[in-house]
Amino acid sequence: MIYNGQEIEFPAIIQTSFFKLIEKLEVQAKGDDIAGANYAKELLKEVEEYPELRDGISDINKLDKYKESIDILCKPMFPEVLTDNEIKILTPPLYFEPLYISKRFKKIIEASGEPFSFMMKDLDADTFYLYCCYFILGSYYGYPVAGSIPKFFQIENKSQGIRRVYKLLINTDMSEFEPTDKAVEIKKEDFEELIDNFGDMKLWKKKFPPNSWIMKGVNVINFVDVTADQSITSISSSLLVAEVGTFEKIEWGIKKLLNNSGLAIGLLSIENNYLYGMQKRGINSLLLEKGETLNCDAAFCDYSLQTLIKNKEPLVITDVKKFHSSSPSNFSKRLLKSDYESYILAPSVHEDKLLGFMEIGSGERYELHKGSLNILNQVMPIISTAKRRFHTEAQNLIEAIIQQECTTIHQSVKWKFEEEAKKFIEQQQEQPEFRDIVFDHLYPLYGQLDIKGSSERRNKAVAVDLIKQLKGVDKVLKTANEKKKMPLYEELIFRVSEFIGDLKEDLTAGSEHRILTFLKEEVYPVFHYLQKMDESIRPHVEMYYALLDKDMHTVYEERKKYDISVNTINQHLASFLDKRQMEAQQMFPHYFERYKTDGVEFNMYIGQSITKKDDFDPIFVRNLRLWQLLTICEMENEYYNLKNQLASPIEIASLILVYNTPISVHFRTDEKKFDVEGAYNARYEIIKKRVDKAHIKGTNERITQPGSIVIVYSQESDAPEYRTYLNYLVSKGYLKGEVEDFQLEDLQGVHGLRALRVAVNYSSGNLTVDEFIREMEQA
Repeated sequence: MIYNGQEIEFPAIIQTSFFKLIEKLEVQAKGDDIAGANYAKELLKEVEEYPELRDGISDINKLDKYKESIDILCKPMFPEVLTDNEIKILTPPLYFEPLYISKRFKKIIEASGEPFSFMMKDLDADTFYLYCCYFILGSYYGYPVAGSIPKFFQIENKSQGIRRVYKLLINTDMSEFEPTDKAVEIKKEDFEELIDNFGDMKLWKKKFPPNSWIMKGVNVINFVDVTADQSITSISSSLLVAEVGTFEKIEWGIKKLLNNSGLAIGLLSIENNYLYGMQKRGINSLLLEKGETLNCDAAFCDYSLQTLIKNKEPLVITDVKKFHSSSPSNFSKRLLKSDYESYILAPSVHEDKLLGFMEIGSGERYELHKGSLNILNQVMPIISTAKRRFHTEAQNLIEAIIQQECTTIHQSVKWKFEEEAKKFIEQQQEQPEFRDIVFDHLYPLYGQLDIKGSSERRNKAVAVDLIKQLKGVDKVLKTANEKKKMPLYEELIFRVSEFIGDLKEDLTAGSEHRILTFLKEEVYPVFHYLQKMDESIRPHVEMYYALLDKDMHTVYEERKKYDISVNTINQHLASFLDKRQMEAQQMFPHYFERYKTDGVEFNMYIGQSITKKDDFDPIFVRNLRLWQLLTICEMENEYYNLKNQLASPIEIASLILVYNTPISVHFRTDEKKFDVEGAYNARYEIIKKRVDKAHIKGTNERITQPGSIVIVYSQESDAPEYRTYLNYLVSKGYLKGEVEDFQLEDLQGVHGLRALRVAVNYSSGNLTVDEFIREMEQA
């Protein structure tokens, strides 16, 4: 058979024949209606001259010979009164070359300004082969297959400037199939096998060998203008919005498309490999109850998992019992307990992202099959677009609630806040409440790299800048007084001298404010007068103002060096810590927060309640402690490599606080921050705030010292673990010297703390946690 200009295999031999029309005319010729009988007899004379018009013409190229007779025979099927309105053509069976066309269709082609091609671009040769097989199954065997693909043609109307869309309706009443001796008898079991292997061309060609049937007759093809419908569909897919009754409309539309009002339709969403029903009223799942979730890995068999999740392809189950017996799983058990005998799970995909699934269930075996997908493919893009919008809007609402009720949330605990936000949305009362979130039984870890003597260093920098600024003021005033002595100048010079003397001794609280107020209210008005009244003094005043920072309006030199140095250290160490933290999260999810002050400090909490998926084990606490110790060693080395580049010399001291008692962490919605839960747990926070200023008991020596790491602990059982780590790192050259062990002075409300301290070897390299553990095991 010639198809789209090429010779292809086809299950049927095509014979153009008007035998059915001729049979009807013969009956009409014997009828009582004289006029009708005479008209039929006139038409039959054409057949007497060309009996092959009844018997069938296999060679399509010979049809031109019979054109006049065919035109006459077509008159009953193309009544003159309708031919200006009907858009239709007559063709050989399944052969899209017109033998006769209506006047209306001819006008449409002429309006396009170009020859019309009947190339079926949306149907490849294999699909066209199957299309013929469906016809045979339905018309000859009575096994209707809802697998035909609606055909659309676009024809340009140049006068309107648009391409109109037409749907083809193929009427096969004037044709029939006849088996040849090559034909294979199709029994019920053969039909079921074909349906189960819908796309297996080898099987279909085995059951329907090429040229094993004869399709004899003609087809009448009607064209229906569906331009408006297509436009509405296109707009709907772009602007589909969620409103009351939306799902019911989709559900009914799918039932109509599949020509079965008895089908059941459901929707499933997927997130983090879990299936759940959509969080909207009126949209249900066929298999999951409201609020129920299903882990895909645990629920599906390997074949279903590969098809649905990895390939994002539909799962078609024509016989639920047979499917369960061949591929048993938790999912198939659910299906078996349901009322559905056939079932389709079709993925909703938007921009290659799997959003969820549409469920279709039928109470009859083989009522749903892969042929149904050809119809579903028309609506799945619309559903995917709508589902993406539903998902985006819901996620935006969740994010808005989190931002309103909470604050920026760490990724490790975000799932918990999303769960509470979903519950918040589902609450029906007028004033829903966002509940406080508590994470129980967490092991806390705290660390800091503090800039030593930051307050003293900052005060010293402020004093140096103020002294320089006051000396500039003094120079201007003395120059003015030398030119013209005035008691006011002398009084101001005296007060400036007093301020300089005070600053050289110490910068007390309020000194900076008093000096700047003095300059603004008493000195600068004099400078303004001198600039205006004495041109010889004006350059000296301008030289003073040139000393001042344009934004700060004060001398900002030593402070700027110090601030830049602090910011450089903070930014570098914080970025380094954030990068290492991303790696630490891979070991086990844990809550992490860090702060930049005069240095960097960070909190971590680890435990089962933090994670939704993984199983917690105390070994992860040990692993995270190791990570913390090694990371602080690395950060000390990062500081060491950076310090020579700093504008102002700065030293840091590192501290780790060990607290082996699990605590509860509570997110307070009123304050929008995390806090420890309960009075007993508050002891941990008290220690954190006070420990870095502590002294070794009986001395004035601070426990934190530049170039050393101090590890503070409260229980003696904690010391052996850290001594093991520290001694090993000393032996490997990452730390150096003896490991000190001393008692801390009592802090307000805290007694009995001890600490280990050891110096950092800045010439060392870096170890990862895994390398550290391996080397310790081998030692």
